[in-house]
Amino acid sequence: MAEETSPALLTLPSELVTLILSFLSPTDLAAVSEVNKFFKDHAFQDTLWHAFVQSSVPGITVPKPESSTWRQLFISHHPFWFIPKNKVWFGDNTHIGKLIIARYDHRLDTIEAYALVAERRTPDTPHWDWAPDAIVHTFSPRLQLDLNSPVLRLVANSFAAPRGYGRQLLQKEFPMDVHGALRSSLPNLYSNLFLNRELPGSAITPSTRAWPPSIIPSSGRVRNESATEFRDIGHRPTTLSELSTNTFRIRKWMEFMSQPHRPEGWGGFGVRVGEDVTTFATLPEECYVPTEKKPYQGIWCGDYAGHGCEFLLITQPDHPKPLPAQAEVMLKVLERDNSVSTEASWSTAPMDLNAAGGNSSGHDGSSSESVHDDDEDGRYQGRIEAIKLTGDPNVPRGEYTFIAPDIGPDGLLRVAHEELFKGARVVRALGHIASRGFRDDKYIPSQLILLSHDKIAQFWETYNHVSFYQRVNIDEFTRPV
Repeated sequence: MAEETSPALLTLPSELVTLILSFLSPTDLAAVSEVNKFFKDHAFQDTLWHAFVQSSVPGITVPKPESSTWRQLFISHHPFWFIPKNKVWFGDNTHIGKLIIARYDHRLDTIEAYALVAERRTPDTPHWDWAPDAIVHTFSPRLQLDLNSPVLRLVANSFAAPRGYGRQLLQKEFPMDVHGALRSSLPNLYSNLFLNRELPGSAITPSTRAWPPSIIPSSGRVRNESATEFRDIGHRPTTLSELSTNTFRIRKWMEFMSQPHRPEGWGGFGVRVGEDVTTFATLPEECYVPTEKKPYQGIWCGDYAGHGCEFLLITQPDHPKPLPAQAEVMLKVLERDNSVSTEASWSTAPMDLNAAGGNSSGHDGSSSESVHDDDEDGRYQGRIEAIKLTGDPNVPRGEYTFIAPDIGPDGLLRVAHEELFKGARVVRALGHIASRGFRDDKYIPSQLILLSHDKIAQFWETYNHVSFYQRVNIDEFTRPV
């Protein structure tokens, strides 16, 4: 009789039940396991939980745990798997920012993140026939993770609830021991991670201080100002459905006269000094992974001379936002100064370096050089935007560093014939500069020299200087070594 009245689902073959359950989220699967023993047995199948772990560590094959099940491994780092899954995170540190790469290290059973740093090697100074007086410095940065000081480290069961937290667990701060060798000499250093609640889109206006800023693509943003250093519970989630998987925050401080019996990393009730909160956000892969039609999208490292190396996001948006007001003004100036007729566009006119404030010894506006567009497969189209993920005191993180309004026919200046850049497409661009403290920012004439999908040069006409950008292979840094 029991068999006749059992739900149809209970009579299905085991393989089919497992297949159905594979479409559920971890939270839903956990809920299904509480229905009865039948569903518990199926919901606990390790193949289901293996998929959850593996999908959170893209590009790396996670070996089977030796002393636990896949389900236990997943639970031990829940709900932090979104951090290694998104890989790339950038912080809102004043002016300079910080770019970190997150990953899961199965050997230590930790989720960790390290700052990506770049060293500017001694450059060569090749001669550029097209502009002999221009200053050209080659660029071949040494990229590496700063493994001496992790920015984030979460050991297994970091989410375990201390006494008294109960359902407020998502709102607590999670201590991290990230100071390593510094702990012995500076034992009062502390670092906590805490989770965020996203701002609803309706609450974000042009005047809202949010991270990431609106010019950076994101599927969610959080408020970026707080009179209480983000201690208000309104900034934090109360349920998993409110949890932002696009952002998190880290609080750092030094503390003196703390109580010695407090657990490691928790701090005590002493005097806090130098407290700082950094908000980290991630990037949607579709905005930085190159495609056939968007070959320049990516994370890039740029040469900023006296400021050293900086990291930037280069995107090719389908629906670009209106240009900044200063950029629109400069475009009108260029159109006025470089038009060859009342109907010709500034973007197709031969470049007059004198009018733009540059050096004309290699190429002048009187040249009748033909501008021929041989873009047969239509790769060159639309706008390129470069946004700083790390910055400097002049142009900080989260601001444009250059914009090429159109890399297609309307923006093409020439195809380089000189030996240094032979065959490269040269398009009109606007470079972003400012005084220290991001004061009096403006856009100035420049040219992008599209050397390859992995290397771009920029000729800053006003300064008669060529700088370079090089693509960063993010996956190279997500593998534990």
